[in-house]
Amino acid sequence: MNHMQLLVRNYQSSAEYYREPNAGRHRSNLTYSHEEYKVPVSEHQLLTMNTPQIPQPYRASINGQADVLLAILKEMDALSIELITYTSTKQYEQDHLKRSDAILDRYAYLFDVFDRKKEQLYQDVRRIHESYPVKKPITSYDISGKALLKLIDLNKEILFGIRAYLNGEATQVPATDALQAEARILITNEYQNLKGLKRLGRTNGLCPYSPYEDLAENSLRMAEKAQNVQKKSADQTYESFYYFFNNEIAYPYNKFSELAKVGVLKTINEPNILAFRRSTPSVISLATTEPIKKTINEPLAETKPVTQSTVTTSTPISSPTTTMGQTVIRHDTVYVNQTKVDTVYIDRPGQTTVVNSLAGFAANNMILLLDVSGSMDSPYKLPLLKTAIKSLLRILRPEDQLSVIVYSGKAKVALKPTSGSNASEIARVIDELQSDGDTDGNGGIRLAYKVANKNYIRAGNNRIILATDGEFPVSDEVFQLVSESSTRDVYLTIFTFGQKEINGQNLKKLAQTGKGSYTHITRKNANLQLILEAQAKKIP
Repeated sequence: MNHMQLLVRNYQSSAEYYREPNAGRHRSNLTYSHEEYKVPVSEHQLLTMNTPQIPQPYRASINGQADVLLAILKEMDALSIELITYTSTKQYEQDHLKRSDAILDRYAYLFDVFDRKKEQLYQDVRRIHESYPVKKPITSYDISGKALLKLIDLNKEILFGIRAYLNGEATQVPATDALQAEARILITNEYQNLKGLKRLGRTNGLCPYSPYEDLAENSLRMAEKAQNVQKKSADQTYESFYYFFNNEIAYPYNKFSELAKVGVLKTINEPNILAFRRSTPSVISLATTEPIKKTINEPLAETKPVTQSTVTTSTPISSPTTTMGQTVIRHDTVYVNQTKVDTVYIDRPGQTTVVNSLAGFAANNMILLLDVSGSMDSPYKLPLLKTAIKSLLRILRPEDQLSVIVYSGKAKVALKPTSGSNASEIARVIDELQSDGDTDGNGGIRLAYKVANKNYIRAGNNRIILATDGEFPVSDEVFQLVSESSTRDVYLTIFTFGQKEINGQNLKKLAQTGKGSYTHITRKNANLQLILEAQAKKIP
């Protein structure tokens, strides 16, 4: 991520010379390259291979968070590829850097999200690690490792405090008293903490005393740097702290961890989060950058399209209305031009390959209406359903939102609308699903449409996915609800499960009424089908 920040920072400074028409006439062409940026797919695969070593209660959450981090890095890669095409074809001469601004806005957002999410993953891994008792007898490596990690935490507090200060989020530099006191304690207790461990000397790379002593001394230097921080050039000032923390704090601690004969958990390097900051106001935004306006789990404010048919009203949802010769619909207190703004479509019959990305597609308001009745307890049913859902979680964007409604007995909301940025929470809910009880399909459909309408996304893919293993009686009232909702751009797709394909005429009719697809899910298409349903395009 840090490497990508430097690339786009340099690109941004160069691009500004080409903003005005004819500004680059006497300059060479604007270029961009990211050949040295590598998506760490192998690291992710290593985690996947070692998944059995992760305790079962935490496995889904840890893997889910790692999947999200990898997806962010892949999106950065895709944006860079787009920038290469954008510059090589001189599109900046036609749009005056509008698309470039949108991409850079997205980068700024992704850098921040990645930084927070990698920290969350590390803290979760650490809590899991610390939840297990230390093997007895407790060794000097255990004692020293615990003391060193405490010092690492204090150094990280200073680093993040300096960042907040330079970024204008804090009015004062962080206090260094606790860091200095703990560093001195570490030096004082060196003999006691390392008792029994052989001193091999600094020329021997296997000596545990060297990283122990270096971390203590360097922590005092970190405190001194913090006391003398200058705010004149925030990015350059923070760069010196970032390098110092990674090379003089994290490195010796991780060296001690490698030398330890017991499980001393490593710490993580920190990226230079201030290396890239937007220098110009955004002119246009990517369709995928809406969440920048608010926190990830906060609903977005309604944005009205600029059309003559747009009128603010407090009237609830109703049927289509004719106004001045135009057909408009009422949705979420705003009149919208139906065919120009809201409608999306999915038209890929018989497709067997899929782009494993949602980049460029409409934002999703997807409601998973899941049959978890007793009959779904089969290897071809509920486990396959969970597989299909998790294939989508890996590529969800922050602007995508997923809700889960289950119906066995009485229908209920198992997961309120949740941003794709919180894929780990969605995965946790999916993992906990169990087959039990009877089917209440009609009640589930009514509840699903209620949730869909309440969280409707303008110009988005508002879609209910009904997953079931068989037919159930559908009332005329529900058929009417599905039909009317489809005219208001809330669609219904049906997935069926079971060892044999279900010839459900009633369900097929329901999917047709809801302007959605009807698909039988097998092991061959489980990883494909839900992603296809999330890849909706706006009608031009």
